[in-house]
Amino acid sequence: MRRRQEHKEEDGPTEQELRSKLDEYIHFIDHTLQPQLKIAISQREEVESEIKEYEELKSNLRMMKQDKIKDEAMVDLGHELIYCQAKITDRKHVFVHVGMGFHAEFTMDEAIIFIDRRIGYLSRDRLSDRVDKARQVASHLENALELLESLGGEIRNMAAAAGGR
Repeated sequence: MRRRQEHKEEDGPTEQELRSKLDEYIHFIDHTLQPQLKIAISQREEVESEIKEYEELKSNLRMMKQDKIKDEAMVDLGHELIYCQAKITDRKHVFVHVGMGFHAEFTMDEAIIFIDRRIGYLSRDRLSDRVDKARQVASHLENALELLESLGGEIRNMAAAAGGR
């Protein structure tokens, strides 16, 4: 019996064992790596969207300072889906989202300074972390797919060898 086990180890894994490993990797890719990649990309896109919104706000504030925006404007009420007409009554102060659901009142100049800092933080810290995470998961997915291809090749070679016997 011991001699059979030693002989089997020398021959390597069986086709059935390789197929079992192949199924495990497919399951891991489908149920772990691909969902992780979707989440990482979604999180990256959320930060990119937030940066874009702050950049648009800064642009609008600069135009307001230069009196290029009239006393009435279309205001986005929700993710560029719903707009309403708004009347601007105070051109000296604005409320800006500062994070975690809070808004702060700023003068125009203070708001622009805050927005520049916020964009810097989002770009430098949060976006770079999200991009790194997405790249890391994509790399893991790529490695797993290469392994799948390799296992599939081994299984095809074994099947061809068994058919030639």
